[in-house]
Amino acid sequence: MKIKKLLTYFTICAAAATAPSCDMFDGLLDITQDGAISFSNMWQDANDVVTSTNGIYYRMRSCFVQDECNVFYWGEARVGEYMWGPGLDAKATDANKRAVLLSNMTGATGSCSWSALYTTIDQANQVIKYAPTVEMNEATREYCLGQAYFARAYCYFWAARLWGDVPMNLVPVEGTNQPETYPERTPKADVYAQIGIDIEEARKRSAQLGSDAYFATAAAVNILDAEYSLWMYAAQNGGNAYLDRAGDAINALGVNRSKLSDNYADIFDRTKKKGKEVIFALRNDQGEKLTGGYYLYFYHPTSAVDGKYVNNPVPVNKTQWWSYSQNFVDILQASEKDNNDRRVATNLGIGNYGAGDGRVLSWPNKFLGEMTGSLVTLDCDLLYYRHALAVMLDAELKYYRQDYAGALASLNIIADRAYGKSVYTSATKDDVLQALCNEYFLEFPAEGVIWWALIRLGKIWDYNPDLKAKQASNPNILLWPLTNSAINRNNKLKQTEGWS
Repeated sequence: MKIKKLLTYFTICAAAATAPSCDMFDGLLDITQDGAISFSNMWQDANDVVTSTNGIYYRMRSCFVQDECNVFYWGEARVGEYMWGPGLDAKATDANKRAVLLSNMTGATGSCSWSALYTTIDQANQVIKYAPTVEMNEATREYCLGQAYFARAYCYFWAARLWGDVPMNLVPVEGTNQPETYPERTPKADVYAQIGIDIEEARKRSAQLGSDAYFATAAAVNILDAEYSLWMYAAQNGGNAYLDRAGDAINALGVNRSKLSDNYADIFDRTKKKGKEVIFALRNDQGEKLTGGYYLYFYHPTSAVDGKYVNNPVPVNKTQWWSYSQNFVDILQASEKDNNDRRVATNLGIGNYGAGDGRVLSWPNKFLGEMTGSLVTLDCDLLYYRHALAVMLDAELKYYRQDYAGALASLNIIADRAYGKSVYTSATKDDVLQALCNEYFLEFPAEGVIWWALIRLGKIWDYNPDLKAKQASNPNILLWPLTNSAINRNNKLKQTEGWS
């Protein structure tokens, strides 16, 4: 399809920045809306629909590069001290970062904001409402609707996993006289059901979605469906029908070694965007000033690094908020020493690079931006789905089906690239479960994947036992609180039970 060539990314960003929903909905669900606004006059032709469709992904990117609202904070930092520790400038008194690390968040914690998810959802809702009424090529219409349904499902999947019951707006907010302006929290079962419906609506349009990994593709729909279905089975007690649904999605993806990059480091190389392993990513490019990303928090302050090692090899910026825990450094180094794990050089940077030949704290060597200047330029793409996750989801599916030999076969696809050989041989239930956990930790550090996998596998309590202790007084310890601002501006919203 030629649809993605209709607008350059610069034009897309400019259009999204001036569309009605950009300013109006920056604080959606947190602020009072203007009841006089109407959007109907902007939906005149195909270009309006295409512009708004591409704007969905501009908004999605903006959502996931907020300072403390991103896949790392939302999907990995809470694994806790088994894996993460404070960086050079993140002293124990840094309340916000420590709150997330230790699951002590409150309504004042910055990472608890859901506003940017809802601006993306609202943009998708606009396309879903208006695309059917605009005169346009039918293939273009189906493309736009497929993109919107995927994006809405993707954002609601994040929201429901994070907060449980969440407002479920299915039409755009166009004024204060509609219930969506001041919504109540919808039971999570209803939200999850709608996610499944939206995934199916996107799937119906798979043939029109194209192959650009910066947007939804058939593969992106399938991996979202697989992750959603396994979550519903394992974390929401959804029953075996979800295993069948996950199996269909994984079969459609076609799990095999050839879909993995030969070189693990290439996946995260800023100069090799949208490599063959990437299923879904959000573009981040200096040429279009789309800078940002949570990986900034792993970089070191210049003052802590010996001058000859600045950006060679130590990535530097203004500060370092996060580093690996010593425990996780030991795990990575043991995997390299004992099994010749070829991922470790990409997943771990560490050494005596500090000022005065001192040791600097560790950092992930993935998602490195351009490093020729005095500070790292944040221009590496944001990766959300890649084929290695499809392989792991396949192994997980087989584990749930008690096909332990099959699970090992999938795990050894990952092992073949990592170690150059199959390392998993014991097909007992306990050993397969441990192998799944091991490979999630070793394959996906700093990608926002591990927290969700550990919840599905029922192992988060083992790796973060402090959560189990807190569960006695907070049954929703795996969820997040709402922000105080959201509650203060909408009296229909109630705080997540167990949080303050």
